[in-house]
Amino acid sequence: MIYDTIVIGGGPAGMTAAIKTKETCEKAKILIIDRNKKLGKKLYATGNGRCNIANSALDLSSYHSCNEFFPYQIINTESYKKLKEFFMDLGVAIYDDGGYLYPQSMQASTVVWALSDRIKHLGIEIHTTEEAESVEPTDEMYGIVTDCAEYTARTVVAAPGSAAAPKLGGTESVYRLLENTDIRTIAPHPALCRLKTREDTSDLAGVRARCRVSLLCDGDVYDSESGEIQFADGWLSGIAVFNLSMQCIDLLNDGRTPVVEVTLVPEMDEDDVLGYLRKFRDSNPDRRLEAMFNGLVNEKIARFIINRLELKSVTAARLTDEELDRMVFEIKHMRFEISGHGGYDESQAACGGIDTRQLRPDSMEADGYKGLYVAGEYADVTGKCGGYNIMWAVMTGMRAGEAAGKRLTHDKNK
Repeated sequence: MIYDTIVIGGGPAGMTAAIKTKETCEKAKILIIDRNKKLGKKLYATGNGRCNIANSALDLSSYHSCNEFFPYQIINTESYKKLKEFFMDLGVAIYDDGGYLYPQSMQASTVVWALSDRIKHLGIEIHTTEEAESVEPTDEMYGIVTDCAEYTARTVVAAPGSAAAPKLGGTESVYRLLENTDIRTIAPHPALCRLKTREDTSDLAGVRARCRVSLLCDGDVYDSESGEIQFADGWLSGIAVFNLSMQCIDLLNDGRTPVVEVTLVPEMDEDDVLGYLRKFRDSNPDRRLEAMFNGLVNEKIARFIINRLELKSVTAARLTDEELDRMVFEIKHMRFEISGHGGYDESQAACGGIDTRQLRPDSMEADGYKGLYVAGEYADVTGKCGGYNIMWAVMTGMRAGEAAGKRLTHDKNK
């Protein structure tokens, strides 16, 4: 059987693309192929089940790609407005929490059900528990081979996801999907994951702290994030660390030695911290060193700093000015050398994928392959935590689907 469009992948990008293709070309015969038992499996788990679908705050650090400016040719004020209208049309009321957009219900199931119901209403065919293995151009059509069957389609939207989160359907096999074309793939690696330290952090295990986290390498500052850090035995995690992990892993893969700098008590500058410690020393000369930190940091962090600096003084009165300066520096510049990172099984996303320098930003169509579109995290674009990746998936799905529908309408009217 020949389909007008086959959408590979039943995540937010694939579901959106299928809907937009059908709405643009009502007569189109469309098939969605997904390896999971049901559509939107990964979507159910996003945002701790609340599904942060978009974010209004954008800067050049919001997305990571080898083609740095490509994401911002797609994500703009107009597409942001269209995304909100799309969800409202599906029956998903939007709640704006300081620029973080959620379904009003604060349940990911609301979004999955709305997309799934619209797909069923439009009469789009669905094949689940079936994995697409290859796409091959054949005489202005495309042959799609799965682990169950072979299909032919006039247009294809490739939105199979990435290798991240294998328990939710992620697999490295997606990067072989377009091997029968000359479309380039940027080597993938885990992203939005924890980072391994060379230092022994076992004494900090279980501690969470508000801070500013910076990524350093060879004296340069690559990026900074404010938020919560979480310490484990030999690992750093938390949203602030996850957001730095993309660039950090790039540096590791280049054979370099990145460093994560943790700035504790971010609302106080170094002079403020020094003044606080001096006043404590003068007012409480007989108290132990751990007590000096009590108003500033967690007691495990206090003990960690004391041990790291090898402070021999027992009471505050015996601390020298030089030791106070070292304490302040450690509080504001606690550094950890990074030696590794978490794997796909614990990463929220993956970097790499289809090289966006071969994609048209107005349609997500691959150069030299009419009717072949790429959407979602399958492209080499990865957003930070906070709704950026779902927003990217939906917006690229909309563009790919509308472009496919317009091409089919044009061909049918010839």
